[in-house]
Amino acid sequence: MTVSANEPVLLSKVIQPWQEADFAALDAAWLAISGRLMVREAQASVRRAYLERPRGHSKTTDMAVQVAWILQSARQPVTGLAAAADRDQAGLLQHAVSGLIRLNPQLCGDLICRATSILNTATGSRLEIISSDVRSSWGQLPDFVICDELCHWEKADLWHSLLSSAAKKPTCLLAVLTNAGIGSGWQWDVREAARTSPDWHFQSLIGPHAPWISAGALAEQRRLLPPSVYARLWENVWQQTDGEFVTLAEAEACLDDNLILRAVGEPGCSYIAAIDYAEKHDRTVGVVLHRAGERIIVDRMDVVSPEANKPVPVRWVEDWIKAMAKAFRPIRFVLDEYQLVGTLQKLSSQHQLKRFAFAGGKGNHALALQLRQLIIQRQLAWYPTCGQLVGSSQRDDLATELASLILRTSSTGRVRIDHRKDAGHHDDRSFALGAACVEILKDDPTSEVFEVQEGGFGW
Repeated sequence: MTVSANEPVLLSKVIQPWQEADFAALDAAWLAISGRLMVREAQASVRRAYLERPRGHSKTTDMAVQVAWILQSARQPVTGLAAAADRDQAGLLQHAVSGLIRLNPQLCGDLICRATSILNTATGSRLEIISSDVRSSWGQLPDFVICDELCHWEKADLWHSLLSSAAKKPTCLLAVLTNAGIGSGWQWDVREAARTSPDWHFQSLIGPHAPWISAGALAEQRRLLPPSVYARLWENVWQQTDGEFVTLAEAEACLDDNLILRAVGEPGCSYIAAIDYAEKHDRTVGVVLHRAGERIIVDRMDVVSPEANKPVPVRWVEDWIKAMAKAFRPIRFVLDEYQLVGTLQKLSSQHQLKRFAFAGGKGNHALALQLRQLIIQRQLAWYPTCGQLVGSSQRDDLATELASLILRTSSTGRVRIDHRKDAGHHDDRSFALGAACVEILKDDPTSEVFEVQEGGFGW
């Protein structure tokens, strides 16, 4: 039994042909590990699998079913390793198995979930869950290895460790679960080696096939995500580069020649301000905006860059807050809860300060999707030269920064904006603007908060 649309259902009632094909391909390998096949049959089984599916197509849930079975049913104690790029992704498989245990107590009665493992209390069979810790993977002698979302692993060290560990036992099963990836690096080499090897079961499912994902949900994702990101996540098509956030033409369409940089606010308007602070290496940005009908209007954007041996002091932020609070009333401020803890504590009794997790996955996900939607739908507007860096001989403003951004996706499916790692690219103006937009949209009960959900059948 598993979960579909938050209701328990029998897997046999909802399973799709492409799921059945993958289950069937690995059945003999699991039976060999469990001790239910003769040595000759066990040696003939397919013991390597590369399963590449679009997002939402039950990669984790299907593997959880197989893990629960082997841990419960193996005739002798077995040990497995499940690895992922980060703790969030690594925990998804454990969460899925935990759900199966809860829904199927008669079938999984001996299994319990611990912090980083799943254990059969009767036989001692166990699954150890690791994430990006190469040292913990060396020296292991597993009966099965699961590599989750391999396309998001930044370094190949963990892969090399697990691949070599899987070779130590003749019946060890190694399974890779992943979405399509980016570029032609080592992950692509692994994919192509698996695709062309007769020893691997390789399946790449192109395009959305899961009936539990509605056409409306896909249409929303297509509308909110750049085409290359949508193609990779939902159509399972490998991309050469990360998707661009918006084009320069899309960003410049939000420029309104009738707007001006405002020094003071207007009566009857409520304002939101956000600050992205960087002491030494990046820029510090303060932005003020307000709602005007269907549009969000940027009233001002102040940018300051650190100089050699002259970092931007926190005092700049505090002075800016005091000046904006005097010029724009009423106003509330959004600050980075990690970088400006002292300022939040110091000024919270004098001004309305809100915390934003600039480094947080959920916060950055909502920021990226909502900011992009506002730009694409032209519901955001700013004045000419908005965000222009003072003293720069070249154009370096909000629009050019937005057009230079890339959109990255985490192993859990959340997206975030980022900049190319060189001296000529930044994302500070975009983060400050996005945080202010997220905050002001909270005042509108009709606005959407976007989140890619995890958990449940097929996700």
